[in-house]
Amino acid sequence: MSNKRKDFLNMLPFEIENDPISEREYKGYRLAAPQSFWDADQDFINEFTGGCGPGKVGSIGDRLISDSIYWLRITLACQIHDWTYTVWNSKEGFVLANNLFKNNMQRMVDQTKSSRFLKWLRYKRLYKYYLAVKYFGETSYFDFHLTVV
Repeated sequence: MSNKRKDFLNMLPFEIENDPISEREYKGYRLAAPQSFWDADQDFINEFTGGCGPGKVGSIGDRLISDSIYWLRITLACQIHDWTYTVWNSKEGFVLANNLFKNNMQRMVDQTKSSRFLKWLRYKRLYKYYLAVKYFGETSYFDFHLTVV
């Protein structure tokens, strides 16, 4: 295990107050994420995040949940969501992570040129993604911290 990874894991969980959320242009979208996400390099982000499904990119769980909502790839919102599940470990962090996920998906839909009907369809689908993490994501949220102790 690299020293950089060990140092990062030893700092977990981050206090939300010390890891403020800010907006940035990221791969063509204006998204919001904790400062620790913006400070991390892409290899480090890839190590702790996957796609939209449970597990790392390419795993069976990840293949079951699409990274696209009607041809719009939302992987970036999912990566930020995975990151928040990694760095925060409180009930408040769980709620904030899920709300940030929904907000980033909405931003992606809003920033993509498409018809009102297609946007409406995407909003309906992204709300299902949000409800899934809201009602079924708590185990994944707290399990990460139990496995790194």
